[in-house]
Amino acid sequence: MNCIRHCERSAAIHKEGFTLMELLVYMAIVGIIVVIAGEAFSNSTKFRVRTDNMIRATQEAENVAMLFKEDAAQLGAKSSRESGDATSGAEYGVQFSAVNPNVYMDPNNLDADQKDSSSFTITSTDGMSDVTFRRLRYDENGYYEAVEEIRWFVENNVLKRSCKLLAKKTGLVVANDDPCSDVGATEKTPVEMATSVDSFYVVPATPGVTDETTQQIFPPNNATEFRLIPRTGEMQYASFKTASPTGTLYGGGTSVVVSEFASNFNVATEDVFDSPNQKLNQAFAIKNETVPGAGAPVWSNSCSSYGNLTLEANQEYEISFKIPYPGDGDKSLVFVPGKDHMSVGFRKIGTGDFPRQNGKKLIDDFLFFPPLDTRGNGFRTMRFSVPQQITDVCLAFTFALYSPLVSEGRISIQDLRVKKVATATYTFDDPPFNTEANKKLKKNIKALQLLLKVSRGKKNGGPGETGRVLIAVPIPSNGPRD
Repeated sequence: MNCIRHCERSAAIHKEGFTLMELLVYMAIVGIIVVIAGEAFSNSTKFRVRTDNMIRATQEAENVAMLFKEDAAQLGAKSSRESGDATSGAEYGVQFSAVNPNVYMDPNNLDADQKDSSSFTITSTDGMSDVTFRRLRYDENGYYEAVEEIRWFVENNVLKRSCKLLAKKTGLVVANDDPCSDVGATEKTPVEMATSVDSFYVVPATPGVTDETTQQIFPPNNATEFRLIPRTGEMQYASFKTASPTGTLYGGGTSVVVSEFASNFNVATEDVFDSPNQKLNQAFAIKNETVPGAGAPVWSNSCSSYGNLTLEANQEYEISFKIPYPGDGDKSLVFVPGKDHMSVGFRKIGTGDFPRQNGKKLIDDFLFFPPLDTRGNGFRTMRFSVPQQITDVCLAFTFALYSPLVSEGRISIQDLRVKKVATATYTFDDPPFNTEANKKLKKNIKALQLLLKVSRGKKNGGPGETGRVLIAVPIPSNGPRD
């Protein structure tokens, strides 16, 4: 009975519903929640839009900066091939053109202080630069086609690029869709590279890059003598002869003579051997130490003890040596570039393979060829850097000869060196070097610095989001001597 009365009272209460006060409280709470959620959503949307604008601005600035770098890095390009052989004949190589004077800004000015043998001009006002530079244009064979003048400038916060030809080879027809206007023709409308540009500021480096200094890492301790140890005992690698100039087998000095190469020419068929039967000759450079044991030393042991090198990441290195003219009648003179193979590079001491990461080569070999005439001293030099540290490698020379007689020749390797090269440093002063007041020194400038700022999302005069790029662009070909 009591239970029945209690249930009836509860039902009566629930039939009454919410009071007005309760509804107002509920509505206030819901309103507060909606306002907070709306504000959070609005802030999130604004943050996403700002982030998107910042990413877009940065990407555009980076893309435009890379295009400018590609243009500027070719500033002053002046050497080109020509069809046909060198003036002295085919044995002296390909023919090269004379430098077109239009590559330089004003090299013939009679006023010595106004003479300008550089290939660029820069004027700047309020963070905006107007840059002009000149270079050669080449065809797909590396032959001269024209002299281009490229201009980067800003108008109404829009970065633009224009191009025109100052000179061209006889008979060259400039296509209608060519980005450059023809010689003497009306200039084409400049191409818009970026909008909402807040700053396009190009600064020349102080003339005269600091002199490069080197540190010799092979032969170690600034020694001048070395040896070459043949790689033998493996199916692909054939034995051959390395000797000191006096004929001491496997001997060393400031020069090593390499001879008695394996030939990949099949005399019977007058063709090269099939690939399973082709042989390589490879020799490893070590310091000039007497290697224990009779006969040909084991290359891996010799490299580990006397030729072990470490290459640091992003450090510039230089391999250099001389190959003197072998003398008239030597069979090495019938070497055929593109058919016969001579190269220098590095091999891991443990495996004899290229240094690799995940199967990918970290550094490839450098090709070279013996001198084919008496001119010069046969100096060969190669510069490189590696993306990560490489340890336990040995410098290796590789020879693979396919012409009928070249394997019977003799190659002399002299003054072999591996050096660390001090990275060239560029100084960008503030205020920058005044190129117009120092035109004679402009030819010694070897780098430009670009500051580019691009905005996105500007509204009602607001600043928007900015992408910023600051890069240095080497211009090694600027000036008459490079």
